[in-house]
Amino acid sequence: MSESEKTERLVNAYLANLPTPDGAEVDGKVLAEALTAMQQAKSQRAADTSRITWRTIMTSRAGKLAAAAVIVAAVLSLTVFDGLTRSTWAMEDAIEALKDFRAVYLVGAFPGGTAEVWMRANETRTQSTDVVVKGSHGTITWTQDGSTYHYEPSQNTLYYEPALTLGMAEWLGPELLEMLSAADNAQTVRGKDPATGRDRVMLLCSLIDVHGAQSWIIEFDAASKLPVAMKQWPNLDRSGPPAFDAFKITYYEDLPDSVFDIRIPPQAKHVEKPLTIPEEAAGILSDPHDGISAEGMTQQEATEKVVRALYQAVIDQDLDGLKTISPLCRNWGDEFRHKIIFKPDQDNRIVEIVEVGPICRTGQSKLGPIVAVPTTVRLKNGKKVEEKMIVQFRTLGGQSSCVVHGIYGLPRQIE
Repeated sequence: MSESEKTERLVNAYLANLPTPDGAEVDGKVLAEALTAMQQAKSQRAADTSRITWRTIMTSRAGKLAAAAVIVAAVLSLTVFDGLTRSTWAMEDAIEALKDFRAVYLVGAFPGGTAEVWMRANETRTQSTDVVVKGSHGTITWTQDGSTYHYEPSQNTLYYEPALTLGMAEWLGPELLEMLSAADNAQTVRGKDPATGRDRVMLLCSLIDVHGAQSWIIEFDAASKLPVAMKQWPNLDRSGPPAFDAFKITYYEDLPDSVFDIRIPPQAKHVEKPLTIPEEAAGILSDPHDGISAEGMTQQEATEKVVRALYQAVIDQDLDGLKTISPLCRNWGDEFRHKIIFKPDQDNRIVEIVEVGPICRTGQSKLGPIVAVPTTVRLKNGKKVEEKMIVQFRTLGGQSSCVVHGIYGLPRQIE
């Protein structure tokens, strides 16, 4: 079977499971019947798949392709295909109609339930700041004051972590959609909606990032350039039940603050969420030829050295150095790395390492200790941004060393 035939069979299977809309009601401030948000899947061994997963939308600068899955809804089906192409469709046009909208509301399904999501961008519309996810079983996940919270009503427990691990690293804009076309394995399939006769474009892509293996099918209306459907899987081949299936979205000029004002029982138990990385990442981070030696150094000294090496590789646009310090980058094509990490000729590319701070969090993977450290960098446009990086320590062949796993949470502009 040819690759094209495999792809068509895969997409046909996807279409067979698309929900049928009951009808469309358009709000006066709604741009289109579409939706936004992606639910990051937990490990396939998770004991309870009926809950909304803790870490949702991909936030890594290096792996932000996952955030592109945040711009879709499932309201139409596609059944007639006329070919497989290499991302020649101008996806940058898809965001033109969205540029005046700062907020979105969505409804989607995940194994065992559904979820509602409200999301609002910051004032400059560069990334999300306010996010609320309400699961059908009463769970609530939200961001506030630079931290992320998750309330489990069955346990009356509030889990939290001091990072924005929920949201969009890039708000709806050209850079976000550019990531889709830059993905090394991105493919597009064209067809028509049998109900309306309108042309449709379906994008297929996959990636291993700091949250593990992920893949997507994203459908766009070819005329309006708007995303109209999406499914996301916690694997590279879009197999099995999707981790999240978006089926309704509304775009707004803004949403009131009250939407993001979350109240939980005052007697709820507070538990800090441990710092973790996906289990499958440990194998990618275990090559002794990667990273730097940590022999004779404290964790803080080794962490600062390897993080500085990472950012210097970004500043110098050194692909080989980047892949050695952060092995997960090997899963992305050179074009993707240039556009999304190096950002040549863009005002928001990193040009200076200002400071690597003290270790702020610690944890453990099956490979060894992990730590998170805040780093302040300066962009070409003069702005200063703080990013937290996760560093993995290993003992391989009796030698201590470390590599950078990836970014922890959303970047934070500090000046």
